[in-house]
Amino acid sequence: MADVIHKNFEHNALEADIQKLSKEIVDKKELPEHKDLSEKDIIKKILYPIIQQAVIQQPMADGQQSIRQLADQNQNLPDYLKDAPDDIKLQVEKLIDLAMHYGVEKAAKAASRLNAFVVDAFHDAIADRLYDELKNRKIL
Repeated sequence: MADVIHKNFEHNALEADIQKLSKEIVDKKELPEHKDLSEKDIIKKILYPIIQQAVIQQPMADGQQSIRQLADQNQNLPDYLKDAPDDIKLQVEKLIDLAMHYGVEKAAKAASRLNAFVVDAFHDAIADRLYDELKNRKIL
């Protein structure tokens, strides 16, 4: 099933992430300490160490990287980014696009070169995006 290419997620790296994530969600739901968490919060808990590991491996940049405009501006961004500068929004959208094409781990490594606010926004945005995809696939 990992070879199946879905219309929203074009690449095998992300398909593998989806497979792994769906299994980890089932495992985490069974733990007593996660019984009261929403599925979206469980996804965030699963993704957190992946993103943090990338941050630990790559020191944060003092300045922000310049990010080119994305062709697709329809990414779901966290509400708190509504008033953020456009370059921050573009950075998060670029990271989401990277995750959709090459997997969460590669996008997390790219995020680690940016500032902490962008890393946190990416974490929230990708968790929301993956939650929606898992719901659409009736995995959750």
